[in-house]
Amino acid sequence: MRTVLSICTFLSATVSVGHADPIEASWKMFRRDRHENAPPSGIPGDAKDVKVKDKWRTNNDFWWVMADLTIPARVKGTATAGRPLAIEFGCAAGGDIYVDGELQARYDNDHPALVLLDEAAQPGRKFRLAALAYGQLGSEGESEFSQAEWVLVNERRARQAQVIRVAPQQPIREVPEGLIGLSQGGGMADYEDATAEKLRQGGFRWFRMDNVLTSAVRREQSGRYVYDFADLEKRVRFMRKVGAEPVLCASYMPEPFDAVPDPERHSAPRDYRLWEELCYRAARHLIEAGLPVRWWEVWNEANSGWLKPGPGDAGSDEFQRLYREAMGKPADNKDDVRLLEAYCKLYAATAAGVRRADPTARVGGPCLASGPYEQFERGHAVRGRLLSRGLFLYCREHDLPLDFVSWHEYFHPADVFADEIRTFRRLLSDFPSLERRVQSWMITEWSFSWWADRPQDHEMAAAWAADGMIRAILPERIDRPCWFYVKDNDENLRGSYALLIRDNVPKPAYHVCRMFNSLRGSLVRVAGADDELAAVAAYDEPGGRLAVIVVNWKWSYNLRRKVRVEFAGLPVRLKKGTWRRVLVDATHSNVWHDRARAELETVETGRIEDGPFALEFVLRPSAVTMIELTP
Repeated sequence: MRTVLSICTFLSATVSVGHADPIEASWKMFRRDRHENAPPSGIPGDAKDVKVKDKWRTNNDFWWVMADLTIPARVKGTATAGRPLAIEFGCAAGGDIYVDGELQARYDNDHPALVLLDEAAQPGRKFRLAALAYGQLGSEGESEFSQAEWVLVNERRARQAQVIRVAPQQPIREVPEGLIGLSQGGGMADYEDATAEKLRQGGFRWFRMDNVLTSAVRREQSGRYVYDFADLEKRVRFMRKVGAEPVLCASYMPEPFDAVPDPERHSAPRDYRLWEELCYRAARHLIEAGLPVRWWEVWNEANSGWLKPGPGDAGSDEFQRLYREAMGKPADNKDDVRLLEAYCKLYAATAAGVRRADPTARVGGPCLASGPYEQFERGHAVRGRLLSRGLFLYCREHDLPLDFVSWHEYFHPADVFADEIRTFRRLLSDFPSLERRVQSWMITEWSFSWWADRPQDHEMAAAWAADGMIRAILPERIDRPCWFYVKDNDENLRGSYALLIRDNVPKPAYHVCRMFNSLRGSLVRVAGADDELAAVAAYDEPGGRLAVIVVNWKWSYNLRRKVRVEFAGLPVRLKKGTWRRVLVDATHSNVWHDRARAELETVETGRIEDGPFALEFVLRPSAVTMIELTP
């Protein structure tokens, strides 16, 4: 049995019965300049007619799409009476869906909605559907009313509570100290004590940052290089204030060292000895300042264009051979060979410089954008296999350290993450001498999307993160997933990656990170989840705390679900104790819905009575809840 099954057992859940029927209705739409967290009381007289598949131009705006609907007698020839009836819905770049004024779900254009109208449909019953559709972010684009269909839902899924069983006295393995870290591209929005304290509350135990050496060198007219590590030191001091261990991504190239003119900071060095000296001085400075850094990652996303080879990286015979060994064929593009050469030389120079200052420092990579695949294998990845296997070969041949393996991933479902992890491990298994030395597996940038996207402001990103933690990152033993990134310096909700906005107001994803980082002790056996509901639990025996996290997330057509959590064999010290349940969903702990309710909300509390103990509740789509039991 694979580890993932011991954490959470998955069962099949059928989405629908039969096929969907288009909804015949008089749809109306009208524009708004800003997000509204309640539907209008009526449809304005000047609202425009709209129908499914219509398109319109949008730009940072919102559109109400509304209709008065009547439950049909049949869907695709099947009688609806007494059956669970839902609507499959998609419009524009995402949105909020209300039924008779009550918020049901949020969705986006990659994750369409499934809204349950009635567990037992009554043909002829009328209701109003109002969807606030989000327009294009960032620049003018085209939106489409893509879908509105009736569908009959699997009765078990719609009506019955899914039973999740937690066995606190059946441990699996120890919980790592801190499960989710932070990642920041460049400097922080601020380095204030209040920001550090908010992050400390989130339990973040490591902090990865790139772009830390770009401004560390200037060249005087005399030609002498002047090193300045004040900015680097400020960043590391802040990480320590947070209570996090730094992971420094050695990047980017200071302009005086550029091999090719590159204002985007992507150039390889004109002399790798200059880069080695810079890494040595940076690591030594931090040691002398009382801030030694153990983890050094080499460069950032070299496979996606963030490293430009210099004239000296000409694709030599050594790297032509290395390419053939890595890819199993001769190179048909010399630029790929030159990139491999530049990255390997950069890696060797970084390792030499850092290790000269601190022989115990840990160096790793290849810090890929996405997994270890080539473009022909996986459309969102380029040169991943080349830089992975190429680096492994180079490290083995030159006896270089490979203390950790790192890469980045956004957006994709948990099975893609799990496949990437397993593929990396298979590649490394060809190099047993390196494999034995690898101490950590890091996803050093991890977030819902790599573009501005509204779900990053609300509960969808939070649920996606929880699902990925439970189904991939925990069972596949990634020990340092780093959420990208930390904070915006304003209070605009614009779909950015940030966990915090001005005044350290949290987004829902912050709360999910904090939930996972609060787990202590041992992961314990959990069974009974399915392809929509996932759960993980941890029991801290010394502290007496049992915590269970349950997420309701599905890639498409995520449904509201009933959940029953049963506790088998509670430790004696928890009996007659207390429990509480916190919740992140469409209306709770959600700055997008209500700025006054951005902090984590407790929705239920109670006493643990003698005898069997269980809790029942309903989770909206993209909801994450944590149950805490204490003595």
